[in-house]
Amino acid sequence: MNEKKSALDLVDDEQSVEKETPVQKEQIEQEKTEDVIQSNSQSNGPTVLVSHTDAYIHERMKAQPRSLKSFDLRVEEKRDPNKHRLSLPDEFKKYQRRYAFRWIFKRKQSIDEHCDVKGWSLVNRTLFPDIPPYYFTVNGSVERGDNILGFIPIKKAKELRELPGQKSKEMIEATLNAHKDKPNFYVPKGEEDDGTVIGL
Repeated sequence: MNEKKSALDLVDDEQSVEKETPVQKEQIEQEKTEDVIQSNSQSNGPTVLVSHTDAYIHERMKAQPRSLKSFDLRVEEKRDPNKHRLSLPDEFKKYQRRYAFRWIFKRKQSIDEHCDVKGWSLVNRTLFPDIPPYYFTVNGSVERGDNILGFIPIKKAKELRELPGQKSKEMIEATLNAHKDKPNFYVPKGEEDDGTVIGL
C-alpha cells in the first residue's frame, strides 16, 4: 500500500508540474531565444561576399592591424628602389639550393595549371615558418599584386625548363628524317653529295 501511495504521490507531483509547465515553458523559451540571439551576435557568423572585389577588400581588412597602437608599431619591408618589385625576397634565397621559386598569376586557371599539371606548390607560413610574418597575407601566402609565390623542387624545375627544348629538337629531327630511306622521295644531287636528305 505504501508503494501505491508513493506512486500516487508521484502522479500528483507530475500533475502539479504539468500545471506549472505552460508558464515555465514560456520563460524557458524566452531564455533560449535570448541565448541564441546573444550567441549569434557574439559568434563570427558567415560573411557574405558579393563579388571578387568584396572578397579582396575583406581579405585586406583582415590583414590590417587590430588597433591603432599595433598600426603605429607595424613592421614594413624596406624596398630598394633599384630592385624589381617581383624579385624574390632575400629571406627565401637560402632555400634556392633545394627549391625553385616563381610568381604564379593569381587566377584560378593559372593556379590550377601550375599546381595540378606542372606540380608547383604555393608558399605558405606552415612550410616556411622562419620567414617574417609581414610577407604573408591573410591566406598565409606570399603575394605581390596579381601574383602569388610558388615553389617546386629544383630537379623538377630543371626538367620543366628543358622540356620545351627537347620537344623542339624531337620535332626538328622528325621533320628532317621523315623521308629518310624512302625510295620514292626525290633527293637532288649536287656536286658535293653527302647523301643527306634535302628538302622537307
